Amino acid sequence: MSSWPALFAAAVAMWLILKGPAAKKPSWVQKTCRLAMAFFLYSGFLYLLKWNPFWKWMLSVGFESRNKTEGFLILISTLVWIIATLRILLLGSRFAAFRGLENHVRRQENARRRLSLTDLALFYLFMRK
Repeated sequence: MSSWPALFAAAVAMWLILKGPAAKKPSWVQKTCRLAMAFFLYSGFLYLLKWNPFWKWMLSVGFESRNKTEGFLILISTLVWIIATLRILLLGSRFAAFRGLENHVRRQENARRRLSLTDLALFYLFMRK
């Protein structure tokens, strides 16, 4: 039994906690959840790379050398994990530009759409007999 499915499930659970109960908690709680989620994804991917049926499939797809491919994937996943961890720790949850965009979208969702002259003209054009 491999543990990579459990690690991916833990990452999904952390994401659900982040979207649910932790959504209104302080930022340090949200950062902790994001760090845990990044760690679970990284660990799950590393365990997946050590799972033999994964490599049987990868070799059948056309990868020639398991050692080279595995080393490259470990290098890339480690770099992605380090960048994600630093982003979570240093930048917070989102960039400032995205926060302003989210507020604008929320205001548009709450606003009621009014009936325009174009709507009336289209209704008349398509609904007349």
